[in-house]
Amino acid sequence: MQELKSIQGFLQQVTSAFAGVVDIEIGVISRDLEVIAGSGYFNKEVGAIYDEGCMTYRILSSPGEDSIFVENTARAVCCNECHYAGQCDVLAFMMQPITFNGHKIGTISLLALNEQQRRKLLNHLDKMQDFLNKLNNMIYITFNEKKMEAKVISLMNQFKDVINSVNEGIVAINLQGSITNINRAAGELLGLEEKLKQGHHINTLFQDFNLEQLIIGSNMSSEQYYSRELIYSGPERKNLQLYYNVTLMYEEGRVSGAVISFKCRAEVEELANRILKANTKSSFSGIIGTSTEISNIKNKMQLVAATDSTILIRGETGTGKSIFARAIHEESSRYSNPFVAISCAAIPASLLESELFGYEEGAFTGARKGGKPGKFELAHSGTILLDEIGDMPLEFQVKLLNVIENKTIARIGGVSFRDIDVRIIAATNRDLERLIGEGKFREDLYYRINVIPFTLPALRERKDDILLLMHHFLDYYSGHLNKKIVGFREDAREALLAYPWPGNVRELENAVEYAVNIEADSRITRSNLPEKILKYLCSNNASEAEDLDSLKYKAITAALLKYGHSTHGKERAASALGISRATLYRKLKEIRSGVS
Repeated sequence: MQELKSIQGFLQQVTSAFAGVVDIEIGVISRDLEVIAGSGYFNKEVGAIYDEGCMTYRILSSPGEDSIFVENTARAVCCNECHYAGQCDVLAFMMQPITFNGHKIGTISLLALNEQQRRKLLNHLDKMQDFLNKLNNMIYITFNEKKMEAKVISLMNQFKDVINSVNEGIVAINLQGSITNINRAAGELLGLEEKLKQGHHINTLFQDFNLEQLIIGSNMSSEQYYSRELIYSGPERKNLQLYYNVTLMYEEGRVSGAVISFKCRAEVEELANRILKANTKSSFSGIIGTSTEISNIKNKMQLVAATDSTILIRGETGTGKSIFARAIHEESSRYSNPFVAISCAAIPASLLESELFGYEEGAFTGARKGGKPGKFELAHSGTILLDEIGDMPLEFQVKLLNVIENKTIARIGGVSFRDIDVRIIAATNRDLERLIGEGKFREDLYYRINVIPFTLPALRERKDDILLLMHHFLDYYSGHLNKKIVGFREDAREALLAYPWPGNVRELENAVEYAVNIEADSRITRSNLPEKILKYLCSNNASEAEDLDSLKYKAITAALLKYGHSTHGKERAASALGISRATLYRKLKEIRSGVS
């Protein structure tokens, strides 16, 4: 292999420059016995290939031969044995092997071709030896850098191949917003010509993309960079809806650019629906809870899920209204179509109409080119969840009522109506009847959405489920946070069962996540529960809480109802409750004997 040939240009420059300084010729020969570089007479020899009778072959083929110095080639034995004896013009020389990673890859020599050069070589032997060593080391460093450069280029080519093999569109931009790289999928997805790919500003592709705004907010939550929506309109694609993520790139602690990755919205939703369909045999069975209250609600919801009737889900904050709404959608015939949720309380009244119904291009200052579809449009053929509908502004309620009655919507600034086929699920934690009496909620809208009402019980009303939920969240966060916590100590379990949970399931989940984060033991201890829970327990008498033993028996009964009474079912029930199988059997015996 011709390793030295990869840096031949460098070697030729070095030999020519240093030979003039020391006034002695320099020659470099590869392990293939080819002259790679040389000064003076040997410059003419570059490209010549010697045979195995030369001195380079001897030093390369002899393991113990590190260097050779010959002060007179006419009398040296090694030179007399050389095939080139009598043809060589060299009077004296010093030769060293060039090594890399323990292997000899060639030789470098200082060569005296006249008597003056020979005397200089003899009179300054140590200096010449040191010079040759340093020259050899320089070649090693340069060759190593060349190898690293080749490796980097190879890795870059591999990286480009990987990026081009990804189905997701990827565009890299610098700090000025100019496109520095774009993969094959992006070009195909956007229908770009080759000349429009690199060097152009990102706004030639995405008019609404604002890198400066992202940089300003780079110290905020990273959530702002993920799952954003974008509309692309180009010569080959019109109003293409995309989901995109942005990753900022840094150099020396400062933003140097960004990588934008994106996929078609339709493709993302289709994939999500396929995953949900594959992983969810029955969405209601994935909702934790076996109490009578929650079981009855799940059974009734399953019965109405197959219809298209409007559903109103009521319940306190944290009871899981949105989870039940999604379960209804997934159990319906619309499961393969979009499920779109919007919080009526989280969006300012001035923006609610554009969010729900969309707008046409030019409808108002700052309106996106090509317009934007609203949530009702995006949910076509699927389900829309109007969460916190009790907080919807009164002046907007009449517009929603018209949409429900006519099943059409008109974008802001539009002149035509669009038919929509959407199932509506509404949810609220407000007392709608009281709001009607106060003139804050329309009675006619109330009757439109209250077709099939459900009220989710508060967690304090289904305490049988607390143990199951505790261990479900414990398993999840222990794995998610890479902690080896296997259960709760008795004092922690009793504290969690006694607490009234005003924030319901969401508060319980937060409490378990908090405890898992700070617990250093293998089981959650009472002292590592949130301070709010500990303060409540200190300020309330034990008599105010339901008898804990009774709660344990109810929890065991609920767990067996869920997992079955077989040996395997009892093992799973014991694991879910955080007790041993022997304890489970003992408690069962006490229940059967009437001990409470």
